[in-house]
Amino acid sequence: MAFIIFEEAYAWEKAADGVSTSMPKATREEVMTAVEKSVIKQQPATPVAVPKPLTGTAVVLTRHGGPQALEVRPWEVPPPGPGEVRVRVEAAGISFADLLVCQGLHPERAATPHVPGWDVVGLVESLGSEIEGVRVGERVASLPIHGGWAEYANVPGEWVVSVPATLAPTTAVCMVFDYVVALQMLTRPAGWYFDRTSTARRGDTVLFQGVAGGVGTAFMQVARQLGIRVLGTAREAQRTHVEAQGGILIDFEHEDVVKRCRELTGGRGVDFAYDAVGGTARISRRALRPGGRVVYFGFVTLLSGGGARDWTGIAKTTANTVLAFAGNLRPGGKRTSAYSIQKLGRRHPDWYRDDLATLLAMLADGKLTPQIAAVVGLDEVPEALAKFGRPRAPGKQLVAVAPTQYEGTAGS
Repeated sequence: MAFIIFEEAYAWEKAADGVSTSMPKATREEVMTAVEKSVIKQQPATPVAVPKPLTGTAVVLTRHGGPQALEVRPWEVPPPGPGEVRVRVEAAGISFADLLVCQGLHPERAATPHVPGWDVVGLVESLGSEIEGVRVGERVASLPIHGGWAEYANVPGEWVVSVPATLAPTTAVCMVFDYVVALQMLTRPAGWYFDRTSTARRGDTVLFQGVAGGVGTAFMQVARQLGIRVLGTAREAQRTHVEAQGGILIDFEHEDVVKRCRELTGGRGVDFAYDAVGGTARISRRALRPGGRVVYFGFVTLLSGGGARDWTGIAKTTANTVLAFAGNLRPGGKRTSAYSIQKLGRRHPDWYRDDLATLLAMLADGKLTPQIAAVVGLDEVPEALAKFGRPRAPGKQLVAVAPTQYEGTAGS
């Protein structure tokens, strides 16, 4: 190989000195540059370290069921796939979607054992072969759907967004799921099937069923930024929280929700109703103005307060939902859509990245103020999930992930 390089250099050297050859005349500088490039090209590439499996502590779902099916134990995380990023998790969220996944009632249910956990913020530990624009050591946010309740998690590279340096992980992680859901339901086409053309606009009045939780709190704050008025159902004890976020509370235990919506809209009805409860489907439709729209994005009534399956709630919710969607067949009538963060994200990953980046920037600018109900460690997640469906402090529940003795242990 060295002989070939020097032979080529000799011919180019003659060309530079004006000696007649079959090559065009070149300057000495161009010749030497070409030689240097040729030498570099022939040198072997620097070996790239191949990520190995890592073992860390995780909350593992051993079988489909309630919080009693969770175990905190060592868990091996494989190297990231070609389109994945492996992160050292610093913070994760707890959501009702996690509870449904654990019960096997969510479309994103997975075979057991596996690690639940939809939303994370962490430091990039290693990169898949197809990942570009992400650096090892960078703090990022992403939506793994599974795997977040652990020290290490592989996350989809197409949903990775850099976190501003001024934000704490436990604050930034609130944006990943709750606030993206809120922003997309308000600004992206309402639903991933049926009619996708309708979104809320400045000046609209909307109803949000169960507004005091993490998504509801995010929804009120985002809606306030967009000039959209929110009527939210919750208990009287949560009035101060709801009003502090810019919402108007409707006490569903003591007030007629439909009647109150009419009173607050001059008899017209709300433009949109956002419903994650499921069992309130008929109320949400009745509260709409003619031509208004219900957007479903969850089904709380599938489970009882303790996190177990509620078969009565499942039957009622299913019947109400079927009837609501059947109303789409009536021309000019009230419409029904369903929103899914993961389905929309898979169809439009650029939307997810853009929306999360927008929200993180708004958070850094002080335009959003996440309300954190509780912060627990990995070992406290099963207990926190057991209390999730019961009355509790408003806002988002979080997991702060601290290193343990298993952190960074390489597998075989």
